[in-house]
Amino acid sequence: MVHPWQFVFDPAWALGLVVVAVDYVVVVRAYERRGRPVSAPRRRAFAAGILVTALALFSPIEHLALHSMLSFHLLQNVMLGDWAPPLFLLGLSTAMARDLGRRRWVTVLANPPVALGLWLVTWYATHIPAFYDYALRNEWALGFEHLAFVVSGLVFWWPEIVSGYLTPVGKVTYLAVAFLAISPLSLLIYLANSPLYSFYEHTPKLGGISALADQQIAGVAMAVESNAVLLTVIAFALMRLLSEDPAAEGPADTV
Repeated sequence: MVHPWQFVFDPAWALGLVVVAVDYVVVVRAYERRGRPVSAPRRRAFAAGILVTALALFSPIEHLALHSMLSFHLLQNVMLGDWAPPLFLLGLSTAMARDLGRRRWVTVLANPPVALGLWLVTWYATHIPAFYDYALRNEWALGFEHLAFVVSGLVFWWPEIVSGYLTPVGKVTYLAVAFLAISPLSLLIYLANSPLYSFYEHTPKLGGISALADQQIAGVAMAVESNAVLLTVIAFALMRLLSEDPAAEGPADTV
């Protein structure tokens, strides 16, 4: 039997999210004291990032990912890697992003080719069956996997969201390349004619479906969940590009 409504408590991740939230509040207050307030929408965006991360790690999604279904594990990966990071970055004011961007390690990682490469390597490497199965059976490796998705997601979305890294044309191109490069992963998972991950071969499934059916659902869901974000932002970037004067094209001030 699988219990679909069981919540999970991970003290390490809970402490981590509390530290991140408290640090954000302290930094926001510090900027306000300098006369550079952070708007309410940005605060709500950051709070939404915390919420999405918490749902991925503490809700029944985590329980089902750990004990039942690949489809929920891939949903969790998308939430950590593609949904939460943009919300965290949208929570940064222009001044916060500019000050953080002056740090050498941010400059290196936020370079668009580096950011895109790190994001792709994270997604493809962590879904290699040997690593995936190992992570599911070893708590430290699973924690590393989760952290890798969050970090690579932040790095990937930084040049797209923070101004000064890409022109409007570059923003569209960047996401288009990402879409084309990541799509084969979900396609490979969907088209595999046998279960890729031994961990899920014999775990109980909701509805009593087979491991292969769960894997096919996972491949389709991953494509929809991940690419929907990319395609939505591409459409938004295209609309902005078409509405701007080409002669005045430059890095957009989105943060």
